[in-house]
Amino acid sequence: MQLLILVLIFCLVVFLFSLHVLAKEDLIFVRKNVTLEALFNLAFYTAGVGLLSSRIVYLILHPSRGFFNPLVFFLFPYFPGLSLVGGIAGATAFVFAYRRKKLPNGRIFDFFAMALLASLPFGFFGYELLNNFADLFVGILLPIIYIVMLLFFVKVLLPLNIRGEIQDGSLGFFFLLIFSFTNLLAKFVRTKNWLTILTQVDVILLVLLFIAALVILILQEREHHFSK
Repeated sequence: MQLLILVLIFCLVVFLFSLHVLAKEDLIFVRKNVTLEALFNLAFYTAGVGLLSSRIVYLILHPSRGFFNPLVFFLFPYFPGLSLVGGIAGATAFVFAYRRKKLPNGRIFDFFAMALLASLPFGFFGYELLNNFADLFVGILLPIIYIVMLLFFVKVLLPLNIRGEIQDGSLGFFFLLIFSFTNLLAKFVRTKNWLTILTQVDVILLVLLFIAALVILILQEREHHFSK
């Protein structure tokens, strides 16, 4: 599993490239004086926090005394174990908690979400490639779903956001809905006993993430339309 680090690095490169393409001429960032350098710095901070929270959530889900050793904790390529839902939840919380220079956090969250949506297909495909495609649903179908959703975001939702019909931050929460739903779908497709899967902690986290994103999205858009 040492090759996992190569998959993560490649996904980070795709994320940063997508972020550059999306944000380089965004008028909101220009008016707010948000440079690409500042955006990329925040992207690296967010990636670090997401990786740390991903590791912590995995340890909570799979407790073991060995992880009390700092080397075991940090050398995840040699001692694998990361929680994708934990990483995304931690990164989301960090983006909204980061208040330096009064950055447009909602706008940044939207662009980070779309850039992540562009990198996820490569992550799932690469992970299953390392596992000899033991799970075709995760290795093939999920990347296709995320590619289609990325096109939908860029061609439909982003123009609506630019015209002011969708509030900043809503694209990011919509991404969380898609992510949690598709991963829940993947878990139910791969199991034969639906009753036992409902008691799994990671499934509960995905359900909570879905509900939280749905509630925030509805409240945010309702307030936005009332204010208009």
